[in-house]
Amino acid sequence: MKIKSFKYLILLFCFYGCGFEKLGEWKISTLYAQKIEGTSKILYQYDAWGGRDSNANGFVILDSSETFKIDLQNELPFYNLSDIPNKTKIVGITHDYYNSCGSDYYKSKPIFKPMNIEKSLSKDIHIETIIYQYRGYSEKDGGLERYVFEKFAETKDSLFFYNLNDVESMNGIHLDELRIKKGEIYLLQNENKEVEKIIVEQKTLNPKTKEFIDGRTCFLTPKNKILSNKFSERGIFREAKIPHD
Repeated sequence: MKIKSFKYLILLFCFYGCGFEKLGEWKISTLYAQKIEGTSKILYQYDAWGGRDSNANGFVILDSSETFKIDLQNELPFYNLSDIPNKTKIVGITHDYYNSCGSDYYKSKPIFKPMNIEKSLSKDIHIETIIYQYRGYSEKDGGLERYVFEKFAETKDSLFFYNLNDVESMNGIHLDELRIKKGEIYLLQNENKEVEKIIVEQKTLNPKTKEFIDGRTCFLTPKNKILSNKFSERGIFREAKIPHD
């Protein structure tokens, strides 16, 4: 039984730099921001820790004039994005916890179509949350992939990576090309604005039935120097400055 989510995988990098930053009673480990096209609003993705090892992580919408803060009450009700956020709607994906462990998990029959679709409103943007069965979600969610790539190209809705090699495992996988749809892509950069790693969380759904087809998590490392400004802001998260007390 396996399940991958960026909110857990990103902890691999949460000690990058100087470590945790405080904000009230929370210590923010990671903070990413993506501009919502056609608005003054920003979609944040964060991970933070509080007292007694309590963990807060997820997405929240704020206006660009507002300073980020942990706001559990207004956290968006999903784990991952399905598509590029826009000024009218954001579609997210989550799962339920029924029959999520032990014998109950293995006795259950995997279901890949949505169990429910919930609608809400946040900052005047319609939020659509697609809820899947836990087993169906986990069985379609693939393992972590790691590649070094030589070059990339970008379109309005996708990133294309070329001449990729898996240099971290014994598999030695080579890909001539890898297409990633934009939406939940994270750029990790150094002080010189050079991209050091790209983290991809991609969930593929049937466009008509919303059946969960597959999920993949990729860590992509550029072979050559690439400045972060070579990537657009559409459908891509960048590291945001963590506010201090």
